[in-house]
Amino acid sequence: MSSSGSFKRVGFTFGANVYGQVVTIAAQIGLVPILLHAWGIERYGAWLLLSALLAYLTLSDFGFTFIAKNEMTMKAASGDRQGALVTYQSVFMLLNVIVAAVTLLATVLIVSIRLGSIFALDPMLESDAKLILFLFTLNIACFQYFQLLHAAARAAGKPAAETIWAASSRLGEAAVIAATALLGGDPVMAAIAMLVNRLVFTAAIFVWLQSIAPWLRLGWSFCSQKEIKHLAHPSMSYMFVPIGTALLIQGPVVILGLISSPAQVVVFSTSRTLVRLGTSAMNMVNFSLMPEYSRLFGMNDVSRFFYILKIHLALVATGTLIYVIFTIYAGNFIIERWTNGRLVAEEPFFTLLVFSVGAEMIWAALFVPLSSINRHVIVSDAFAVLSVIGIAACYVGAASHGLTGTALALLGTHVLMIAITSEQLIRKRP
Repeated sequence: MSSSGSFKRVGFTFGANVYGQVVTIAAQIGLVPILLHAWGIERYGAWLLLSALLAYLTLSDFGFTFIAKNEMTMKAASGDRQGALVTYQSVFMLLNVIVAAVTLLATVLIVSIRLGSIFALDPMLESDAKLILFLFTLNIACFQYFQLLHAAARAAGKPAAETIWAASSRLGEAAVIAATALLGGDPVMAAIAMLVNRLVFTAAIFVWLQSIAPWLRLGWSFCSQKEIKHLAHPSMSYMFVPIGTALLIQGPVVILGLISSPAQVVVFSTSRTLVRLGTSAMNMVNFSLMPEYSRLFGMNDVSRFFYILKIHLALVATGTLIYVIFTIYAGNFIIERWTNGRLVAEEPFFTLLVFSVGAEMIWAALFVPLSSINRHVIVSDAFAVLSVIGIAACYVGAASHGLTGTALALLGTHVLMIAITSEQLIRKRP
C-alpha cells in the first residue's frame, strides 16, 4: 500500500478536527452572551461554578478508554478482531464498575454537603444546585460510555467519524442549553436537556456502530481480567500528562499570587493565554495523526510509520519556528491592542515564555507516536516528576527573578522533555 492512502485518511481526520475546533470555540464564545442575557450574571456564575466542580470526573476512567482506543486500533489493523473485542469488552466491564462507584460516591457527597455554606450560589436554590450536580454526574457517567464507543469507531477504521460524532455532540449540547435558556428554562432544565442530548448521541453512535462494525459488540463473554491488568499501567501513566500539563499551566499563576503582586499575575496570565494559542493548531495536526500511527504499527508497517513521522516532525518544526518568530515580534503589539494599552510584553520574560511554549509544542509532537502505540510510560512518568520539579523551580525563580525566573523554569522543564521524548522515540526505531 502506498502512503497516499495514509495521507488521505489523515486529511479527512484533520478536517474533522478543524470542525471540532470550530464547534468548541463557537460554543464557548456563543453561550456567554446568551446565558448572561437569559439568566443574569449571578445565576450564570452559579452554573459555571457547578460545572467546574465536576469537570475532573470526566477523567474518572483513569485513561483506560484512551489506551483501549489505541490497543483496539492496532489489533484490528493486524487482523486480530477477537483481540480487539477482548479489549473492548474488558474496558466496558471495567467502566461499569468505575461508573457505578463514582456515581454513588458523587451522589452521597451531593446529598450530604450543604453547597450554599461553601459556595456563593445566590440566587440559585440549594435544592436546584444539588439536582443540577446530580444531573451533571449522570451526564459524565454517560460520557464514559460515549468515549468507549469512540474507541470502537476508530478500531472500525473511522477516525474522522469518531471526531465528528464528538464535535456534533458538543454542538448539540451547546444548542440545547442555549435553546432552553432562550425559551425561559432555568439551569435545572438546561442540565436535563444536556443529559438528554448525551443519551441521544450515545444511542445514535451505538446504532451506527452496529451497522458498520457488527463484530464490535458490547457484552462480557470476552471480558478478560488479564487484559485489564495489561492496560492498567499505560492507562494510569497516561493520566500524568493532562495532570502535569494542568499543573504547569495553572501552578505559576498560584505561585505568583502567593509571592508577587496581582499585576504580575495579570501579566503572566495574559501573556500565557496569547502565547499558547499556537498549541491549538498544533494539536489538530497531532490528533489527526494518532489513528494512523496506531494503524500502521498494528500492521507492522514500520517503514511507513517512520515516513509519516518524518513529515509530521518537519511540519511541526517549521510551524513552531514560524509561530515563535511571529509571536516574539508581534506579541507586544497584540497585547497592547488587546488590553487597550494597559499591559505590555515584558522582556525577557515574554520571549522566554514563547520559547517554552515552542519547546512544549515540539515534545508534544514527539510524544504523539509513542502514545499512539501505548509506548509512552517512561515519558509520562518522567513528565510527572519534571512537572513537580518545574513548579518548585517556578517558585524559586519567581522569588529571585520574578516573571523571568518563572519563564526560565518552564523553558527548562520542556527542553528536558524534548530530550527524554526524543531518546525514547529513537529507541523504537528499527
